[in-house]
Amino acid sequence: MSHPLPAPAAPAPNYRLIGSPDLLHDLIREFEEIGWSCSIMRWQAVITACPADASAPSPGWPAEVTLADVSHLPHSDACQDFFGMI
Repeated sequence: MSHPLPAPAAPAPNYRLIGSPDLLHDLIREFEEIGWSCSIMRWQAVITACPADASAPSPGWPAEVTLADVSHLPHSDACQDFFGMI
């Protein structure tokens, strides 16, 4: 008797943020400590959940930060898309 294959893991979400560079750098430090991928360029940041947190609820962002978009691209692709050609 064959068993059905497990469903593929949900792709990790990445959050595209706009805010002051100082605040974004503080956020990045916090998320890097828990294993998330983070990149910042000027007033924009991309924070991608680690695979273990892919299905976790979206973080609550500080009021001073704008959540511009959420996607499920690989981190590097999300950065290129949000920051433009690097």
